[in-house]
Amino acid sequence: MRRKLTFAEIAQYLKHDEVWTAALFYGRATPTHKDIRLLAELLSLSVETLEEDFCSAGPPVRDVGHVGRDPIVGPLRDTLALYAPAIRSVVVENMGDGAISAPHTKVHVERVENGRSSDIRVVLESKYVQYQSW
Repeated sequence: MRRKLTFAEIAQYLKHDEVWTAALFYGRATPTHKDIRLLAELLSLSVETLEEDFCSAGPPVRDVGHVGRDPIVGPLRDTLALYAPAIRSVVVENMGDGAISAPHTKVHVERVENGRSSDIRVVLESKYVQYQSW
């Protein structure tokens, strides 16, 4: 029986973010044994089958090509390249098929104090234009 689950629904079941969950399906994230067990339960598959699939696939794809040496730009490009397929799928699931308008993009950078260290939050906000039919 085929189930039409969104990444958000799967993520909620796994107790992960939907972008991470989408990245898992693109081979860009590593599941724990608990994740595999929950995913098997949700998809009505055997744990052994999923463990074999994830093991035979090898480690997550992390190589996104050559990036510059800049300690800010390089990791940002790596992050976007690494998660782009997952982000795209989540955007299309939530917004429909379309395109992000680069000229309308706003970028917000925030410092996030978490008690142990300072983290950074980068927020991209842009106009989303759906493709037209004619």
